[in-house]
Amino acid sequence: ILMSQMDCTFIYITSDTIQERGQIGNLYDLARSLSPTVIVIEDIDTLGAIDRQHGGGDHPLLGEFLNCLAGVEKNNGVITIATTNFPKHLDRALVDRPGRFDLRLDFGLPDKELRETIFKKYLEGIKDRSKIDYNKLATLTDGMTGAHLKEIVMLSYTQALEDADYCKNTKVSYKGLLAASQTLISNREKYQYQVKKESEISAMHL
Repeated sequence: ILMSQMDCTFIYITSDTIQERGQIGNLYDLARSLSPTVIVIEDIDTLGAIDRQHGGGDHPLLGEFLNCLAGVEKNNGVITIATTNFPKHLDRALVDRPGRFDLRLDFGLPDKELRETIFKKYLEGIKDRSKIDYNKLATLTDGMTGAHLKEIVMLSYTQALEDADYCKNTKVSYKGLLAASQTLISNREKYQYQVKKESEISAMHL
């Protein structure tokens, strides 16, 4: 959304982008030379920006990254945006140091109304939308993320393709959406049960 609305340079960084020391510094040098620039770091916790109290010492990239955010070089015209699903894993030097990240925005799980909106967005190309009970779908998917809802749509479409022998005109059906929802619910319950059992076993060995 930002990239489509802002007239500036965007540098998108993932864990695949950074493999060794010096690359973060090079990217910030590039960002300064092409400013105004927005640097977007996806899943910053995977870049080594972990909590040193749990990581067993300094990560080789953490010091370099901290220096790029608030070091000798000025970042005039450069804005850094980072995302994470595990904010508790971030080092305090990142999250509790003025001048590095000045604003934190928390995005919770979508509520029922938003889940309905997300389903409508993913299913806007279906001709028989009037036959879909979005309220029921939203109720069934309580506690799910937008990614889960997308997966439900994809699962129902994949199953519809198989049932129609991969006919090009295959459409997602409401029945298929309900079935895919139940499949995802079942898979999540199995995963949560597995995690619980593993936690209980770990506790027994402590």
